[in-house]
Amino acid sequence: MRFSKAALIYNPTARRLRWRPARKLRAVLEHIRSFGFAVEVHPTADSHHATSLARSALQRGCDLIIAWGGDGTVNEVVGGMAGSRVPLMVIPAGTANVLAKEIGLPLDWADAVGVLRTGPIRRIALGRVGSRPFVLMAGIGVDAAVLGSVHGGLKTLLGQGAFWMAGLRQLLSYPFTPFEVQAEGESRRATFAVIGRARNYGGGFQIAGQADLFSEDFQVCLFQTRSRWRFPHYFWNVLRRRHHRLSDVLQFRTRSVLVKGSPEIGVQVDGELMGCLPQSLTIQPDALSLLIPGPGAGEESSGGEAVTPRKAGDSAKGSCR
Repeated sequence: MRFSKAALIYNPTARRLRWRPARKLRAVLEHIRSFGFAVEVHPTADSHHATSLARSALQRGCDLIIAWGGDGTVNEVVGGMAGSRVPLMVIPAGTANVLAKEIGLPLDWADAVGVLRTGPIRRIALGRVGSRPFVLMAGIGVDAAVLGSVHGGLKTLLGQGAFWMAGLRQLLSYPFTPFEVQAEGESRRATFAVIGRARNYGGGFQIAGQADLFSEDFQVCLFQTRSRWRFPHYFWNVLRRRHHRLSDVLQFRTRSVLVKGSPEIGVQVDGELMGCLPQSLTIQPDALSLLIPGPGAGEESSGGEAVTPRKAGDSAKGSCR
């Protein structure tokens, strides 16, 4: 048996869980328990609750953590797991589900749970903004402003459409104040930056298109204009995956970034607001065991290390900072 005791941490307000949640929960639990191990169930009650739930589950000896929700829920769960050897499994239920797209995880919950049978476990690095870990990306500038302006009820009703509406409003009102990005001994200016650990961003398009979840660095993409009317041109080229050819778009790889600027400029990680400038971003190597789709459990594949999960009762050193 691969695992003996799992903790299922789920967000009852996630977009794909709002309709008939009790029935979906029963079905998911029945499917997971068919693999022959015990499952604790923990709904989140408020922001950052998933972090403490994950940390407590590790302390109780759970040898698998399952995050059922969107990328924000996954981010919070990882906040309680970073440094642990206990694997994380994801059941996507959010609006964008960027991590699921990144690793090829099915959006259907039954198919996603199926990775318990055949999915290899890969060790990955995490990004950090200060002390907060993130899996996918950090965004600085206008995308943080978009997230901050999205109304929760409208997000529930329209899904990604709510972000498009908020984006249009920000295009007309955001000041696009420049900030400074320091990395590899150089200083660069930008009005919008994506510091990527993953290729996919938001609704399926790619900004840091050469980022690699299984590498140990960031791909940084800087948009430098101060003109709001340049951003539709940026967006068109992002859709065509040609933005890297523009003279006022810079891309480079690095393991650490220091971003300085006005404290009114926001920062988001994995689609969740986390603060304002200034911020330091670093790589935490060998930080998380992730259960991903694959042909066989424990198989080794290029770009990452296949590992054997710990059993219940093993130490979970480094699970919180």
